[in-house]
Amino acid sequence: MLLNLFEGDELIREYFFAGYTYSEIITILNRRHGTTISLRQLSRRLRLLGLRRHNMPGNEGTVIEAIRREIEGSGSSLGYRAMTRRLLSSHGIVASRQTVAAVQRELDTEGVRLRQHRQFTRRIYINKGPNYLVHIDGYDKLKPYGFPIHGAICGFSRKILWLKVARSNNDPKVVATFFLEYLNAINGVPRCIRTDAGTENVLVQDMQMAFRWEHSDDMSAERSVIIGSSHSNQRIERWWLSNRQGGCQYWIDLFKDMENAGLLSTSDELHIECVRFCFMDIIQKELDRVRMEWNQHAIRRNGPEDSPSGKPDLMYYMPELFGGVDYKVTLNQRDLDQVSSEFCYTGPIRCISETEAQFEREMRRKHLRMPVTADEAIEVFGALNPAV
Repeated sequence: MLLNLFEGDELIREYFFAGYTYSEIITILNRRHGTTISLRQLSRRLRLLGLRRHNMPGNEGTVIEAIRREIEGSGSSLGYRAMTRRLLSSHGIVASRQTVAAVQRELDTEGVRLRQHRQFTRRIYINKGPNYLVHIDGYDKLKPYGFPIHGAICGFSRKILWLKVARSNNDPKVVATFFLEYLNAINGVPRCIRTDAGTENVLVQDMQMAFRWEHSDDMSAERSVIIGSSHSNQRIERWWLSNRQGGCQYWIDLFKDMENAGLLSTSDELHIECVRFCFMDIIQKELDRVRMEWNQHAIRRNGPEDSPSGKPDLMYYMPELFGGVDYKVTLNQRDLDQVSSEFCYTGPIRCISETEAQFEREMRRKHLRMPVTADEAIEVFGALNPAV
């Protein structure tokens, strides 16, 4: 099948800015889109599109300004590799790692020094394929400000399966909604899940066991759920640190500064409802970006006995290229639809309905629009909150 140049160019541009190598782009086009293209053809299309892996001439000032904005915002904890990917995926800027590292040393000397002296002890973790074991957990660092986060990671590919902010990550129905959305997306159920013993996970545990009850493998029924402490759920616990470095630290510092300045009181429920109304969509958009960047970045190999290295999306969708097999178990769609209709929330919930309606009326009265940046959200928060 020959490449449709218009559609193919859009796909090539998308995968180029996602950071995939030329050979990976060729493989994805072939396996996911049924399109065959040679390395020579790909190189020619990239030249015609003006795309190249090396520094673009004359973009030094653009690189410096983009890195400055990231350092001042949620990218303040990114190392030079992650910053290079952030420039490519979020700003469409091609820059070498050497250039990015040099600019970061100039603009953020202290941050570079701290990252250079941090050492991690990495443990070996073996997993046989996507959906062999899914790690599920909540993240509470933003919870005092009204933004509990919930996520799940595939143990084999390290792909983030969902990353959501909600009113609560202690409500079993909220967590069940995220889980069922994932099951609908893959049209199946994982071989096994791992959670902690919190009450927020009881529905997910029951659903997993019910969906796997009649299967005959060694991890069916009640064995398809592993329950332990959060500290033992290391795959996702370790990833929460990456999430903090990837942007969450910015929001923690922002809300702490608002609290210290007297703009936000965590003991005032109206303040919490208002800050949710103003910031929740922005934080979810940021989480979506963090998830996308993580799933497309290359995980380095730690040793010959470690889990396979590569990009999470590739390892998840094409496990055979990495010596793995997808362990997803097929579900009866009618059973899934029935459970979803009973236990899923529908639509995003920022605030309790009466309070959200009150904020919306106040915005119309003051001719305000929903904020799209943190600075705009702070201004709208101040305009809506009568206590500020």
